[in-house]
Amino acid sequence: MRLSKINFSKLFIAVSMVLSTLSFSELSFAQGYQMPPAKVVVARAEKRLMAPEVELTGTVISLNNSRISNEVAAPVVWLADVGTKVSVGDVIARMDNRLLLVGQRRAKANLKRLQADLVFREQDVARFSKLAERDNASKARLSEVLSKRDMLLQDIENGKAILDQANGDVARANIKAPFPGHVVRRLANVGEYLSIGKDVILLVDTTHVEIAIAAPLSIKPFLKEGALITTYNDRQMGKFPIRTIVPVGDQVSRMMEVRLSMPMEKWVVGTGIKVKLPSGPASEALAVPRDAVVLQGASMFVYKVGEDMKAEQVKIDVVAAVGNWVSFTGDIIEGDQVIIRGAERLRPGQSLAIDETGKSPSGN
Repeated sequence: MRLSKINFSKLFIAVSMVLSTLSFSELSFAQGYQMPPAKVVVARAEKRLMAPEVELTGTVISLNNSRISNEVAAPVVWLADVGTKVSVGDVIARMDNRLLLVGQRRAKANLKRLQADLVFREQDVARFSKLAERDNASKARLSEVLSKRDMLLQDIENGKAILDQANGDVARANIKAPFPGHVVRRLANVGEYLSIGKDVILLVDTTHVEIAIAAPLSIKPFLKEGALITTYNDRQMGKFPIRTIVPVGDQVSRMMEVRLSMPMEKWVVGTGIKVKLPSGPASEALAVPRDAVVLQGASMFVYKVGEDMKAEQVKIDVVAAVGNWVSFTGDIIEGDQVIIRGAERLRPGQSLAIDETGKSPSGN
């Protein structure tokens, strides 16, 4: 019983000390304890030339996407594997050239026979020319010899053409890549006999690519070749110039095609991306950096530096976005300092400390 009373006394003293500590903390907070100023980076609201934009979907396409066909009738003896990267002139398929080599030898033999016959014809012409000069041969006979010689010359030209074709057939038995890229699909099988013009390999140029966009005809007046367009997807972002605008619309969709140039192998062929194209005339408007806009549910707002270096929350409605800047409607005037770094942790009325070393956005 005595031990229990002593333990109870110690417990009472400990609880009293905790309560007194809490009371002291609450008292300190009630007396005006404040958090240190929030360190932020700011930029000034300024007037810029802005234009409304429409978000569209584009696709990365290859400038060369071809079904490579064979030019000689023969069986297939070898095909490049799917996924093989090739350069211009690399062999991507081989046809059986045994019969083609036979044709080549026959063409060479025929041409040599004709050339040997020409030697005799030239001698004949020289002999009858001398006889005709001495009136020992008729001019009609000389004309006949000359005619046969000229006909033989034409046969030789034809024989050369046949040999050129035979040489070409042997060379074309090795099907070569007409442009750099990757073998995407085999369209024939080894051992299969193919007549002329049959598809053998699907070759896609993965080096020279563009972005193709289906755009509404209504925005044609606001597009200009060479203008930089913002493009992005879940992993990448970039700006590429408009290479061309195809001024022909589809009768059903009322859409035209816009092509953007892009660096080699920047994105994979077939990648779907989003683009922002101007949809109205540009006009001067008050704008702030995109990083200043804070989204909270369905509302948007920015924090500006108010009086006495306090954070002031201002609701806005975005009108247009161009590059890193957005135009808006809201209670902000030109020259106001808006917070572009650290705004997500602020509360209205919180004290601020501007980080002069922070970089504010610039450019478009």
